[in-house]
Amino acid sequence: MSGMFLKPLTIKEAVTMKAEYSGSLYLGGGSEINNPASISHGEVYISLEALNLKACVKGNHTYILGGSTTFQELIDWDECYPPLKEAALFLSSRNVRNQATLGGNIGAHLPDSYLVPILMVLDADLELGTEEIIPLSRYIEEDRHDLIINVRFAHNKGHGAVKNILRSAGGLSVLSAAVSLQTDQGKIIKAAIAVSGLGEKITRLTSVEEALITGHVKPGNELEEAVKKAVTAKSDLKGSAEYKKELCAVIVQDCVNRCLEASA
Repeated sequence: MSGMFLKPLTIKEAVTMKAEYSGSLYLGGGSEINNPASISHGEVYISLEALNLKACVKGNHTYILGGSTTFQELIDWDECYPPLKEAALFLSSRNVRNQATLGGNIGAHLPDSYLVPILMVLDADLELGTEEIIPLSRYIEEDRHDLIINVRFAHNKGHGAVKNILRSAGGLSVLSAAVSLQTDQGKIIKAAIAVSGLGEKITRLTSVEEALITGHVKPGNELEEAVKKAVTAKSDLKGSAEYKKELCAVIVQDCVNRCLEASA
């Protein structure tokens, strides 16, 4: 990393700097910007160190997580939503977990993000430095790069589960999936499914969610076939498109099973 380094003392100052310097990047822990393979490089870097965006709170109904909270801080926080903690642990290196931040992981728009799928199925909102509050899904879809102050989501979303598949131990992530289900007397009344690693953006499987809720698709073989039909994938060094679709179907089914077992 080389270029101009700025250190604002307030959120307003950080947002003003971002607007003033075209192509500038916010700098949290630096795990992505300092990664030689990353596309997140620029000439002006705006440090978030002095902004104190690490507070995490579990309220009566809502989690509020500071944008500069690191993966390791989420893991060490006793009240962290368990599937989110599990997703943070998919990042195997503790050294990198001590650097990588929640807001940075979202803001980098990583196609294989570990955290975005679980936050997406929880219908998380983002509080931005511009004083907007928008759905995380909109931030991703619109390829936004606004400063993320807080991530917020309700903790009464039923049961959640996450799954990650690596190409090899400690190797590249092939796919990550997250599922959130709410049931009533054994019937699925709400469902949310998101997958990363299939393409350039995180995929929300809305058609499969609806089919589970209406009962047109049952967990098991029917669900796996529905997932394979709903997703598109690209062949790359992590595997062929067909392999990824097959794998996606299996890990989504596994997450659904875990949610149903937890609700039984």
